[in-house]
Amino acid sequence: MSAPLDPYEDWAVRFEQAGPVGRAKLIAGGAVRLTANLIDRALGQAATTVAEAERAVRRELDPNVSDAKIIEEVDERRRKG
Repeated sequence: MSAPLDPYEDWAVRFEQAGPVGRAKLIAGGAVRLTANLIDRALGQAATTVAEAERAVRRELDPNVSDAKIIEEVDERRRKG
């Protein structure tokens, strides 16, 4: 019994043994997997960002947190005038 091949080695062997149509299918399948992984990561990052934003908003709505104080407020129209 031979040792199982590494998935990348297995793919390379199948690619070498495949004809032109089979190679095109293997490349297309790899592109689809890559795209799916990128979309999955982007959605995961977006979900994390939304969750962090929600936590920040909830923390600011906490009555135990004091309101922010405005240190300086400048009207741009007055500055330009």
